Amino acid sequence: MHETKILVALPVSHPELPFLDQVLEGTSPCSGTIGPLVRLASFLAEAGFQTYLSAASKNYNSRLPCIPHESVKAHEFHLLVLNQTHWNGATLTFGNEALPATILWLQNQTSWSFTHTFLNKGGHLVVCPSFYQANIYRAIPQWRKKVTVVYNSICPVFEPGAGIEPKKRLLFVGAITPSKGFNELMEVWSYLVQEKADLQLAIAGSISLHADSSVRVGALGVAECAFEANRIQPWLATLPENYRPQFLGALSPIELRKEISESWAVVVNPSWDSPETFCLAAVEAQACDRTVFSVAAGGLKETVYQGDFESLAKEKGIASLGERILDGLSKMDVVRRNGRLAGEFVRSKFSQQLIRDSWLRLISGEGSSSKLPTTWSSTSDLVKDLLRWSRTGIFLGR
Repeated sequence: MHETKILVALPVSHPELPFLDQVLEGTSPCSGTIGPLVRLASFLAEAGFQTYLSAASKNYNSRLPCIPHESVKAHEFHLLVLNQTHWNGATLTFGNEALPATILWLQNQTSWSFTHTFLNKGGHLVVCPSFYQANIYRAIPQWRKKVTVVYNSICPVFEPGAGIEPKKRLLFVGAITPSKGFNELMEVWSYLVQEKADLQLAIAGSISLHADSSVRVGALGVAECAFEANRIQPWLATLPENYRPQFLGALSPIELRKEISESWAVVVNPSWDSPETFCLAAVEAQACDRTVFSVAAGGLKETVYQGDFESLAKEKGIASLGERILDGLSKMDVVRRNGRLAGEFVRSKFSQQLIRDSWLRLISGEGSSSKLPTTWSSTSDLVKDLLRWSRTGIFLGR
C-alpha cells in the first residue's frame, strides 16, 4: 500500500448515489461526470493508494471508503482530485490552504479566468478531458506546466453486442436540456420527418442523472418541468404519430449498451453553441461498434471516428446534420463498417488501461503522456501563444 493518501471528490451537489459498486459494475444509471470520477477513485485504490471518495450524499460500496464533503479534512490528504464545482473562481470548498495539493478536473466548459485564478492562487494542476478544452486556456502563463489532458474513462460494459440485429432506429444519448443540444435535436428530427426518413427515434436520458431532487421534473419524467412544457410537449404535438420518439429515461450502462446495440446509429449533442468537451456517450456508442452523428465542434472532433464516413456535420444549420443522417441511410453498409472501425478507434485510444496509466503517471509525478500541441491550428492559437510568451495573457481574464 502506498503511503500517499488521496481524496477524489464528486461535484458539490449531485443526485443521490447510494450504491457505488453498481456504478462500477454498470448496473446503476449515472451521469458522464459521476462515472469517470468513481472509476478514477477505484483505479487509484486498486493501484494501492489510500483513496477516499467524497460525496454530497451517503454512499455505500465495498471497494473504498466514502465520506461526505462536509467531513473532509483537507490537511489529512497528500493529494486532492476535485471536480471543478469545488472551485468557485476565488475559493476552494475545502479551503485555499489545500490549493498546492489540488488537481482540478475540468469535465465541463469553463471560462478562461476560472482556470487562470485557480492556478494563479496556487492550484497544483488542471486536468482537461480533451485537447480542445485544454487549448481554450492556451494564453495562461502556466499552460504548458500546469494544464494537461487525460481522457474520460467509460464503463467497461460497453462492447459490441454479439448477434444483435439493429433496428432502423436513431438513438439520442445525453442530457435532455437546452445546453446539451436537445433543441437542435428536435429541429433535426423534424427535418428528417419532413423528408420522410425511414427511421425511428429513441431518446435515452433523464434530468435525474444530472440534477438533485430540488429540480422539478415534467410529465414525461425526463426533463425540467418548464423545458418539457414550453419546448418538448409542443414539439411532440407537431409530429405524426408514427414519428413520435420513444423516451427511454435514465438507463444503467448495461441497459444503455442493449439500446445502442439495437439501434442503427447514435446521435449526441448536435449544438454548435454548446460544444462538448469530451462526450462520454459518443465514446460509449462507438465502443458498441455504432456510428455517431453530430456536429464537428468541440471535443467531438477528437472522440468521434471520421475515417470511413463523414458523420459529423461541418456546416452550421439543421439541414447539414439532417443530410448527413439521410446520406447514412442510403449507405447502410458503409455506416455499419464505419461503426466497426469506430469501435477499433475507441478501443485503441480510450481503453481503461491507457486512461488508468495516464492518471497513475500524473499521481506519481511523472507527468502526463498527453503532450499539449506545439503547432498552431488557427490564428487564435498564435495570438494566445504570443500572449502567453509575453506574459500578457493575464489580461484576457479581466
